[in-house]
Amino acid sequence: MYRPIVFIVCLITSVCLFNSCISRLSRPAITGYIYDYDNKPVANCRVGETQTDENGKFYLKEIRTNRFLLTEIFAMEAPPIFFTLDIEKEGYKSYSTNFFHKYGGGRAKGALDNLDTVYIKRINETILPENYLYTDWHFAANKDLDTLYGINKNYNMQNPITNTPHFDSKFHSGMIYKFTSSTKPDSAWNPESYDLETTYWVSLREDGLYEGKKTLKYLNPWRHRMEYDRTYREAYTIPSDSTTTKGTFTFLNNTIRFDRHFTNSNTLYSIDSIDRDMIILTKIKGR
Repeated sequence: MYRPIVFIVCLITSVCLFNSCISRLSRPAITGYIYDYDNKPVANCRVGETQTDENGKFYLKEIRTNRFLLTEIFAMEAPPIFFTLDIEKEGYKSYSTNFFHKYGGGRAKGALDNLDTVYIKRINETILPENYLYTDWHFAANKDLDTLYGINKNYNMQNPITNTPHFDSKFHSGMIYKFTSSTKPDSAWNPESYDLETTYWVSLREDGLYEGKKTLKYLNPWRHRMEYDRTYREAYTIPSDSTTTKGTFTFLNNTIRFDRHFTNSNTLYSIDSIDRDMIILTKIKGR
């Protein structure tokens, strides 16, 4: 009688221990640097539950939780991960950004994310366009280049400062527009609409010269070209259309005027917004 009871107790204990052996990630370890707009480290800046050192460096420890094995088996996938990172320093703007990964909780122990350098802005700091304008820009544009959303080499998707959801959505997907063909190139095609993405790489120099490359990328074109798909076992794609440009521009009173090589006409843009790693230009109609 004694042995069966001992066996049952041991079995229950083993099952309980076995059920609690799954470690899931709640937040990876995070490291990086906090700098100001003068490219100097910001010491004693609060980042989450820690502070930066004299070099502006911070480190947040990894956080993990234990999950029941049976629960995780029934879920059939790694859990999502969501956390908020707050950055605060007296005399500077406060920042808060959310991090989310659908299956991030499944990362192995020792997960580490490096945010590199995050630049924070002083309260009431004035941004002078001429301090950031003359560099290489990568623009996402709409069909007629009416609005240009640009980033430079400093742009960092993890940066919680200039990386607002509005700007991100426009730069990464909001400028794509729909084109519909009314005719078929040949009998193998079915008429279909597709998305067209316009990007413009432009290098602006202080001497008033620019060089650029405009690219039209066709997304999901002609997916139903039946004969081609059946013969070659792949979807037909239309090659991207690229145009190289160079010319002159003038910068005056928060506006930029490009010569006719930029958009086939002299075009005046207003600088709606500019920061150290992003810019938004809007075409001024009738000018």
